[in-house]
Amino acid sequence: MSALPPVLIVGSGRSGTTFLGKLLDSHPEVRYRHEPDWAYVNSTLPFLPPKDIPEAFIEQAADYIRALMEIRAPKVSGKTPFFPKAYRSAPLEVLFRLNAMAARLVDRAGLGSKRNLILDMAPRRLLAQATTVIKSVNSVARAPIFAAAFPDIRIIHIVRHPAGVVASRLRGAEQGVMSPTVYIDDIFDAGYTDSWTFGRDEVKRWPIEKQMTFEWMAINEAVFTSLNGNPNYLLVTHESLSRSTMTETKKLVTHAGLQWNEQTENFISSLSADSAQSGYFDIQRSPETQVDTWRQELTPQQVAWVTEIATCSRIGRHLIPTSPMSSPPPAC
Repeated sequence: MSALPPVLIVGSGRSGTTFLGKLLDSHPEVRYRHEPDWAYVNSTLPFLPPKDIPEAFIEQAADYIRALMEIRAPKVSGKTPFFPKAYRSAPLEVLFRLNAMAARLVDRAGLGSKRNLILDMAPRRLLAQATTVIKSVNSVARAPIFAAAFPDIRIIHIVRHPAGVVASRLRGAEQGVMSPTVYIDDIFDAGYTDSWTFGRDEVKRWPIEKQMTFEWMAINEAVFTSLNGNPNYLLVTHESLSRSTMTETKKLVTHAGLQWNEQTENFISSLSADSAQSGYFDIQRSPETQVDTWRQELTPQQVAWVTEIATCSRIGRHLIPTSPMSSPPPAC
């Protein structure tokens, strides 16, 4: 187990968390865990925790983070592309990749998708010097609990223009690879809507685009409000990371307590449009080409719905600068 504090990447689905995760995974000193909370679910720790965090949740969260650091299921430790690691020799790197390939075959056969089938293939003394990076979309709203439970944890919160999130979710639902479900009742029950005048039944009558935006806004605003000002919290936008990948990644590496390295620089340079892939969950594509695709996918009415709701929050006005972050529109 690593002796260094972990790094937690959180963001709503379709916000660029996988891209960000692989940017950090390209660092030779990172041990990457891709959505380990999918493989090991703690159902007693709420996905939408109350703003006043009970002490019992904090104790659970500390144990949960430590457990997530050691999850090695095929989806968690077998997410490609792979990168050479400082804590793993060349022969062990070959064994690791063969192990990951075999584990993915077992996973596809439906025989062990959530079992720890992939070994780190590294001496313990070297693993203790690695930085574990955990990437999660399921636990984005839990970030404040993790920060309270693990004071040294470094959190990177990525947000994407809500129109981009909505367009991507609608596309995923149309392709049958993503659920269009919106958890309006859960958000109201958790008290995440107290800052606005919208009623539960009113929100449920809205078009799906407005409901998706409301869900995005309520969760990300709660995380931002709770953690803003914490020196271990960093907010990054999908747009800035995509347009200025090298510059922004250097900031992320520094925040993670790591040094800049040639391997990460070369990986970023390789992300060109010529080698782009087009799959819904692919990562090796030209990042800048993904920023404004929503402008071609959404109608003016859909964009207006997204803007109307998102600008009711500071996090939304950060991405849609139509008014100062400190003053919400009167309709909210």
